[in-house]
Amino acid sequence: MKREDWQKAYEPLTQALEYRVKHTLDQLSDEDNGGHRAQRTRKVSLRTAIIVAALVLALGGVAYAMIYSKTADLFGWFYGDEKREELLAGDIAFSGEQYTLGDVVYTLDEAIYKDGWVYGLGTIKAVQGSNIVLITEDYHVDEAAGYMLYYGGESIPEDAPSYKELAQQRGAKIILAKCVAEGIVNEDGSLNSSEIGYSLIPQADGTIQFSFEFEGGTVNEEGRLVQDTIQRALSYQLKLRLANWEVDEDGYWLRDDPDEEDTLLRDEWVVQVTPTVKGE
Repeated sequence: MKREDWQKAYEPLTQALEYRVKHTLDQLSDEDNGGHRAQRTRKVSLRTAIIVAALVLALGGVAYAMIYSKTADLFGWFYGDEKREELLAGDIAFSGEQYTLGDVVYTLDEAIYKDGWVYGLGTIKAVQGSNIVLITEDYHVDEAAGYMLYYGGESIPEDAPSYKELAQQRGAKIILAKCVAEGIVNEDGSLNSSEIGYSLIPQADGTIQFSFEFEGGTVNEEGRLVQDTIQRALSYQLKLRLANWEVDEDGYWLRDDPDEEDTLLRDEWVVQVTPTVKGE
C-alpha cells in the first residue's frame, strides 16, 4: 500500500456537510421580526430544520465512523471491508488517555468491543522537548525511518534517511518502544484474554501506531487456559503492557546485558474504557 493510500484512511472528511448545516442554522437565526413574513419564515425554518436533522441522522453516523473509527478502518484494511463494517457495529469507546514512561508518551485512542472480542488502537510518541527517534521491534536502525516496510510495504525514496542517520542528524537517541494488550481485568484482578494479536507500525511523523485484538480466556488453578467469553458491559478495565529501551547505532539493544547499561523501562497500564457509541 502506498503512503498516500495509507494516510487517506485517516484524513478528515470534507467540511462541506458541516459548513452546509452551519449555514442553514445561521439562516434560521436571521429571521425578519415583522408580521406575516416572520410567521412564514418560522414555518420554512421548522421544515428546513427537520430536513437538516434528517440529513444529520442519515449521514452523521457514517461521517462519525469515518472520522473517528480508525480502529475499524485499520482492521478493515487488515481483514477486509466486512471486518470494518463488523467493528462499526460494535461498542466503540473513544479514549485519549495517556501514560508517560521515560521519554515516551503512550495514548490509547480507541477500543471496540464486538461479539466477545476487544480491538483497539493508539499512538506512541516522544515526550515534548525530548530528543529521541522512535523505532519498532521489527525494524533495524539502517532501514528507512517512518516507512511501513511490512503489511504490503511502501515506495521508499532513495534519499530517505535511516533511523541511524536521522538520529545522527539530530544528535538524538534511538528508542525502541512497544505497547501490547494483556487483556480485560476481571473483578477479582485476573485477566480475561487469549489469542492476543498486535501490530506496531511506524508513521511518517515519527510516531508509532499500535493496535491490538484479543478474545476472552482465563488461566485456571492448574495453569491451563480456559475459554471465557468477554461479556458486553458498560465499561471495561483494559490492561496494556508498556516498554521502551535505547538502541545503539549498530542496532544492539541496550538492555538485559550485564556488561552494558540497561536502559529498559517497562510498566503496566490499566485504562478504564467506556463505549459511547453502542452497536448492534
